[in-house]
Amino acid sequence: MAKARKNDPETSWMAAREAEQSGTAGNQRRRCLDEVKRNPGQTAAEIAQVIGLERHAPSRRLPELRDAGLVKNGPARICRATGKKSLTWAPKTFEYALF
Repeated sequence: MAKARKNDPETSWMAAREAEQSGTAGNQRRRCLDEVKRNPGQTAAEIAQVIGLERHAPSRRLPELRDAGLVKNGPARICRATGKKSLTWAPKTFEYALF
């Protein structure tokens, strides 16, 4: 479920409710999860580029999927989209090769 942080303003809470009620958040979660399953090891910004979402949408939805037990964080690396060190994402059942 889309959330706002405890100390966020009321407008953030309203936006989170609207995203859930309109189906936008659920649609974004499905698209993010599908992409993580297709290509494990991407960053949120890379996922956004591939599936055509605004860069911050996966950054909101992926932690929601992690809280639901569907994805997990992988190792951090330099993101090809931002050039910054970022966490990667993988399906909960995906294991990284240690070689």
